[in-house]
This record gives sequence, structure tokens and C-alpha cells, in this order.
Amino acid sequence: MGAFDQAARFAAQADPITVVGRTLAPTGLVLPFREWLDTRTIPLPGGPDRTADLVAALDDPAGQPVLLILEFQSQHDPDKLDLTLEEAGILRGHARHGDNRKGKYKVLTALVYLTGRCPTDVLDMTLPGRYGTRHAPMVWNIGEDAAPTTLEAVHSGAASWGMLFWVPLMAGGKDDSIIARWKEVVAQVVPDRRTRGNLAGIALVFAELTGCGNEWNRGLEGFEMTESKVVNEWIRQGEAKGKLLIQRELLLRLLNKRFPAAVPADVTKLINEQESLELLSHWFDAAAEAFTFQQFLAVLKA
Repeated sequence: MGAFDQAARFAAQADPITVVGRTLAPTGLVLPFREWLDTRTIPLPGGPDRTADLVAALDDPAGQPVLLILEFQSQHDPDKLDLTLEEAGILRGHARHGDNRKGKYKVLTALVYLTGRCPTDVLDMTLPGRYGTRHAPMVWNIGEDAAPTTLEAVHSGAASWGMLFWVPLMAGGKDDSIIARWKEVVAQVVPDRRTRGNLAGIALVFAELTGCGNEWNRGLEGFEMTESKVVNEWIRQGEAKGKLLIQRELLLRLLNKRFPAAVPADVTKLINEQESLELLSHWFDAAAEAFTFQQFLAVLKA
């Protein structure tokens, strides 16, 4: 799991009210959070080490306990709908509640897009007459939330303090005025020093993901930071991961501009999976100097 997903898990667990309430918002329902399940004890598809990002146990006023599967996306995964359908089926079939452990949960799924937006939020395999399977996770595209509105909602008490974690991912989140207002709201609504430090640390990780790390580092200069080695390591990982994402994006943009319609899906996949910043930089130079796509491809496969 990368630094961005780790940071998202940390933010969600620090204030479950925020992420549960925001993902349920499209339904109009309020389902109180009860506890996080230990996902390590739940077998999921994808191999023995595969676990959901987070699974929340919620209370349903109608009487049937609910499990909410949360999956965080720092970039779009075209197979994620299929995977969450599998996860929901396994939890429905194997997780139990009640004194005799015979009760089945109602299982919901939610996708939280840290950047971009979910292009398809329904997996519809139904036939005419409603026969078949339809899988429709709830989706929170964080980038579509407005940072100024969110900050004022937290300040007024209309939104929980945990929304402050996610502000760098929102529309307007890179503006200097927003960063300054973020610091003011943190100081006003979060009295605990360590929590303020954790908010700043996670915000810096998310800022790297959206390409505004410099703005947030400059804006938070002198702001009290946590001494947590874990969060500091995420900051370091986030900075490195952010540079990789930017370099991949620049390389693919250059290739598609210089060689329109010539870049196959397997080359795009290879670039998006490359973890070496040095090699990506070498490929970028090769893309800039190549006269044909085949010349670039020879360097890529060398």
C-alpha cells in the first residue's frame, strides 16, 4: 500500500464520522459508525495478503447491521468495481453478527477518489426484467468538493474536524488563501497539539498527490508538526510518489503529443508502473529526441 492510501486510511480512522458521513451523503441516510473491523481476518480476492482498505461496521436504524467497505483510489483502477463486488460477496457470505453469529450483514461499498473522478460507478449485468446483478458503490470524488465551503463548514460546526485532512485534494486546495484559512480553522477547532500535527502531516502528503506540495510546504512553514515517525515517513513517501506521478504524466503527455494514436495500452501500463524516477527521466529525454515512436520504443525496451 502506497503513502497516499496509507494517509487516507489514517485520516479515515482518525475521524470516522467524516468519511462515513461523506460517502453516505448521496443516500440521504445517517448510519452511526460503530467500529472498524480488522480486515486482516477477512479473506478477500487477490491472494492471501489482499485486504480491503477499510471496513466499517455501522448501525442501521431499521435493525440490520451494515458493513461499509471503503476503497481509496489515488488513480483510477478499471478493475476496482469488479473487485469491490467480490469483496461485498465474501463479506455477505462469511461475516456474521449477533449472539449466535448467524446474522448476515447488509454490505455496502464506497470508492473514495483522492484525485480525478470515477468514470463509471455502476457495474450493471442485468437482463431485461431486472434479472441479473447490479453493483453500485457510493463514490466520493474529493476533487469535486470546494475547499472554501468545506473550511467554513468545519469552522461553523456543520462539518466534522476530520474534513480538514482532505482539503488539499479539493477544488481550490492549492490556493495560498485557502492554506492560510486552513491554519486558522485548525487552530480554532482542534485543541490537541498532536492532532494538529497529524492534520498538517497528512495534508502535506495529499498536497504532493495533487501537485501542490510546494505551496503547502511554504504555507505550513513554522506550523507545529507532529513528531510521529510514521507520519514523517508518509510525508517522505508522498513527496517521492508525487514526483513519480508527475514524471509519468509528463512522459505520457509528451508521447501522445509527439506521436498521436501511436502509444499502445501496454506501453502506457509499463510507464504507469515504473517506480524509478531516474529511468522515467531517461525515457522522457528519449521521447523528446526520437524522430519516430519506434525509436522511442527501442529505448523503452532496451
